[in-house]
Amino acid sequence: MKTDQSRHALNPSSEAMSLEEARSVMWLRNNHRPLGELLDEGYLNEHRLAWAAEKAYNPRLKEAAAILLAWVRREATPPRPPSDPPTPAESWPEIQAGLTVEQARATRWPFKSFKNRPMGDLVDTRQVGLKDLAYAIENAWDQRVRQAAIVLMAVRLNQVVEEPTTPAGSLRVVSEGKSYSERKQLAWTSVQGMIVGALLVLLILGLIQPLRFLLSSSNGPNSIQLISPGGMIALLLLLALGLGLGGLAAHLFDTVLNKTEEQIENYRRGQEGEDRVVEAMRQNLDGNWTLFRNVTLPGRNKTDIDLVLVGPAGVWALEVKTFTGEYRNVGGHWEYKAGNRWKLSRLSPSQQAQNNAARLSSFLKAEGIKQWVTPAVVWANRESCLTVENPMVAVWTMDRLPEELGNIWQEQAIKEPMQTRIVEKLTTLCQSRNSEEAD
Repeated sequence: MKTDQSRHALNPSSEAMSLEEARSVMWLRNNHRPLGELLDEGYLNEHRLAWAAEKAYNPRLKEAAAILLAWVRREATPPRPPSDPPTPAESWPEIQAGLTVEQARATRWPFKSFKNRPMGDLVDTRQVGLKDLAYAIENAWDQRVRQAAIVLMAVRLNQVVEEPTTPAGSLRVVSEGKSYSERKQLAWTSVQGMIVGALLVLLILGLIQPLRFLLSSSNGPNSIQLISPGGMIALLLLLALGLGLGGLAAHLFDTVLNKTEEQIENYRRGQEGEDRVVEAMRQNLDGNWTLFRNVTLPGRNKTDIDLVLVGPAGVWALEVKTFTGEYRNVGGHWEYKAGNRWKLSRLSPSQQAQNNAARLSSFLKAEGIKQWVTPAVVWANRESCLTVENPMVAVWTMDRLPEELGNIWQEQAIKEPMQTRIVEKLTTLCQSRNSEEAD
């Protein structure tokens, strides 16, 4: 009874969804096909269904995913209605994978042995078979590889592939100039150079001044004769002092060099994380969307936003993070693991994203555009561990980024004229910043 009530709350206008109805519900925009087909092909697994049952924006998809997840957990094999008789391949529904056959053939194989070779050539020469394509559909990180594997598998099975006929083009990416990470790398490199130069000057002066004093003393009326015992002792003391200063300078040099190198490495890793996110968005969004990089909003407290995504479904302010180590996000708090203890992080990416979204919304409002801006954090480091619980702001991980992007695109939330105005305003802002940097 409790299950029926929860289903009714998700979809109050209808009765509880049956298994066949759940199979007919369409998946996210990045692979817009019935759940049943994707489940039978192996694209949908327990992990993806659990994610959709918890996080899908579409309530019907959320309910269908929960039903299929319960079925998968009860059965050893993917569900298939017993009333569906086996059908020949030529009578199967057309495959809509979002790629043309040529695009699929040109996609590079990502796995070992044949890495970076065109998938079409590998399929033609039977170096990659149906089992390999099924593996790619299930395990490839790159959404384009998964789509290409679906298309090529359909071609091998003589199934009709519906190729996209009116593509909207590629995602448009507008950059304001050097990113915050790049500017910080340059700044720390300059600091490193100045500190190293200053230490070298001090080292040279520390060696030259005692020698000058010694030489001037040896030529004066009360000079110390170097060949005398007193002169030898004075010389040894001066040399020891020089070596001590040299050792101290070398220690300071190593300490400062390591600190600056650590900072430069952190910002370099941040820049690489942003690049990975942009590339993933290029592969999963089309020309209906515009992505702005390194947006600096005007005002007394200048705001640097890593990414701003504008499309038919809304506007997002994205905070990209590449922290290393083990982190957890509970509500608006972020903690990291130090030994066996959790410590509160000084910075909250959730709060940063929320502040950036509010400031961007205020900027648009000042330009006569009233538009809600949604904050989100993108966790761009696959090697670090992150646990999320009841987040204040949505957190998108790299391995789930294609699904998250498909999840946000459910309906036309912004009219085209409004979207055009927002894109024009942000483009003008970025171009003005580029002109300032050039000057």
